[in-house]
Amino acid sequence: MRFLRTALTVLVLVVLSTGVSAQRLASSPSSHRSAQAPIASAVSVQALSKLQLDPMARAQEQRQAPPDRRRGPGRIVLGAAVGATAGFFAGGYLGAWISGDCGGCDDPGLMGAVIGAPIGAVAGGILGGKFLF
Repeated sequence: MRFLRTALTVLVLVVLSTGVSAQRLASSPSSHRSAQAPIASAVSVQALSKLQLDPMARAQEQRQAPPDRRRGPGRIVLGAAVGATAGFFAGGYLGAWISGDCGGCDDPGLMGAVIGAPIGAVAGGILGGKFLF
């Protein structure tokens, strides 16, 4: 990936440094091209030095690459468990708050808490497994 990015950067620099359009390049004599050649040749020399790395330098560059940031299944399960627990309590509280006062019953908000807790646990488990840890 790094090689491709470097090659594309060099190609763009060479094209921009010459300042010649494709039509003009095809129709112009070689003397016109040689007037702008110092910049283009310097860029191409720099590009070739970057592209033709010796094998030891390339191996060292690959070793210094950052490690892959994939999470293991243990971290995903732990995140899901934490998210489900937090979602259970948050959903129960939110359901009880939405249900509100029933006007004199013995257990105001219980039905909302019973409905909201499992919904919050499922939503928290999914989000926790995706984004936590």
